[in-house]
Amino acid sequence: MRRAVLAAAVAALAAPAAGLAETQQVLLPGPAPYATPSPPLATVAPPPWANLTFRIHSRSDQQVRVGTNETGRPVSLRVLQRLHLTGTGDYLIVVSAPVVDVRAGEGSQSQPGLRRGQILWSGFSSRRKLLAADATLRPGAAAPFLPLRLEARRDGDRYALTITNATGTSQISFEGAGRRKELARLLDRTRKESLGRARLSSAYVTIEGLVTQRAGRSEVVAPLRVEGELRFPSAPSAASGGTISGRTVRFTAVLGDERPLVHRVEVRGGGEPKLHVEAKPTNLVRALTPPSGRTWADAVERRPLPAQALLRRLLDARMELVRSDQYRAFLSNPDPQGRNRTTYVYLTAPASVRAAAAKGSDEASAGGPLMVLVAVGGAVLAAGAALVAWAHS
Repeated sequence: MRRAVLAAAVAALAAPAAGLAETQQVLLPGPAPYATPSPPLATVAPPPWANLTFRIHSRSDQQVRVGTNETGRPVSLRVLQRLHLTGTGDYLIVVSAPVVDVRAGEGSQSQPGLRRGQILWSGFSSRRKLLAADATLRPGAAAPFLPLRLEARRDGDRYALTITNATGTSQISFEGAGRRKELARLLDRTRKESLGRARLSSAYVTIEGLVTQRAGRSEVVAPLRVEGELRFPSAPSAASGGTISGRTVRFTAVLGDERPLVHRVEVRGGGEPKLHVEAKPTNLVRALTPPSGRTWADAVERRPLPAQALLRRLLDARMELVRSDQYRAFLSNPDPQGRNRTTYVYLTAPASVRAAAAKGSDEASAGGPLMVLVAVGGAVLAAGAALVAWAHS
């Protein structure tokens, strides 16, 4: 459905050119259009009236904690979300997710409610209020939308961990005859916002003549900064030919931004390591670095860079920044303009959790892939009643 809508939008861009228009202004990706599905996660559509009032704004901080088994597969998933409200007024908030349990997080000034596929908040904010939710999600439903895919293998005393950026999605885009100097200015503006870690501002590009859909699809990937460590209970000793007690291997990498999307760690170590990997969406640096000079405007002045290549780089970079912005909110923020920050933490799950997952208990309750906008009619009515029943100030 989403792709059909985007295809129709691209086709619509070409419609004015069928007339006598010599130039047209085309909206660039960012701060929203393009990318998705998920994140943020969605299961049941919230009621259209369930949101913040225009007088209240929200900032979201999240930590997604992923418990993994010995092969790196997620077997548990927990999200700590802190919504920082500013402003005065009533609020009704529905956060959609495949949630099975939720409780108030540390410091929360209200208690969350729970309905199938929804975390509910209702109450009154007087200038400032903190809503903190500690939610347990079904890993089978939410794991496909996590930013990393981990695969661990052991061969004797050799252990290999492969970490893959899993944020990629195919995206349609457009092409046309742009103006080199304007494209250079837009690239510099996009680069400034990226380096400043600011959300993209809306921008238009001038296209002369026909706007057409680019052949094929662009693979859009959110750049991720990854840091991690493996703690082994024992390690080989070259001196004695035996083992020594304990060993910690640390690593860091950026996956994306014209760098490889896969990072591999190979080490010799005895026993099962304790895994700790953190991933954060980051912005582009390499992809927006001009080929010469301090700015893209300088580069265009120095040599005649093709306008088509400049437009392609501008579109691809902005789509990747949109994708990165998406992964800053694994659970939705009720304020579309609110700032989001999410850290994804992958940890070795306790043995009891891994044993339960191995018996298939998670698969039995997951019900397959994440359902998007399922049973909207009945669920909307249920959510409406739930918001009244679960109102907490």
